[in-house]
Amino acid sequence: MNKEKLKAIIKANIMLIILVLLVIVFSILSPNFLSLKNLMNICTQNAYFLISAIGVTMIMISGNCDLSVGQMISVVGVCVAIFMQKFGLPVPVAILLGLGLGGAMGCFNGFASNLLKIHPMIVTLATMTIYEGISYTISKSQSFYNFPNSYKMIGQGYIGVVSVPVIIAIVIALLVHFILEMTCFGRFIYASGGNAEAARLAGINTKSIRMIVFALGGVLFAISSVILTARGGSANSTIGPGTEFDAITACVLGGISFVGGEGNVKGVVVGCLILGVLSNGMQLVGLNVYIQFIVKGIILMLSIGYDTFQKQAKVKKIASVKAA
Repeated sequence: MNKEKLKAIIKANIMLIILVLLVIVFSILSPNFLSLKNLMNICTQNAYFLISAIGVTMIMISGNCDLSVGQMISVVGVCVAIFMQKFGLPVPVAILLGLGLGGAMGCFNGFASNLLKIHPMIVTLATMTIYEGISYTISKSQSFYNFPNSYKMIGQGYIGVVSVPVIIAIVIALLVHFILEMTCFGRFIYASGGNAEAARLAGINTKSIRMIVFALGGVLFAISSVILTARGGSANSTIGPGTEFDAITACVLGGISFVGGEGNVKGVVVGCLILGVLSNGMQLVGLNVYIQFIVKGIILMLSIGYDTFQKQAKVKKIASVKAA
């Protein structure tokens, strides 16, 4: 194998290599890290986060961004709890209403972005505040407990040795991977993110694509909210916020470009596992949560820098080819 081929293989799998190195390092630092119980705990704890990151993946590939993810999770969690406890609705009905609410909030983000004709990052910065206010208004700053056992099973149940949240996350990852890689709609998402004007001239309704990906993202955020509240056995307005930045970090780590049109679900899964392993490993070796914040911030900064570097290198390469 020549050096160029080896270099290409390393570049294509750099995040997977980093994940393996992290596992080796924490295995040495903590004897409990590689236990089956701890590895399953990492996967279960990050299942809701992976689902949220997959929702952000679709949005970012389409050339958009959503900063309201955490507050949407908060609103859905509080509303599903109220549907079950105050209105006495059956668990399946409450969950379906929660998914519909998530889709509606996501759709509103896309609609507002199309209507105002400004970047979705600015729009969702505003809706983030709106949804936060809605969550606290509905919940009255209260926490909700004593969920039905059938609801808690969604977050705490196991099928064999695999937890229900992990199974749900795997199914969603495979489904979204299929949509992005194997369908015309997926190609439209990539085209809209790669070059919106070219996609529009080719007959793709980029405004509709934006609405749909935001709505689908909202549904996925609602699913992650259900898993999060079912696993914790409680719901309040403080759950969720902050998830958006971790999800964006995982997406950029996984190769999703900030300008859109690039990346895949497999890379995001690796990005989520890197963050999950980091958090778990740092806890096991005794690093507090504030140190974890610092590390995650540095990782996000480095990831954005690497993404920018790759874009600039690609532009220079294209320019040199044209000049030749």
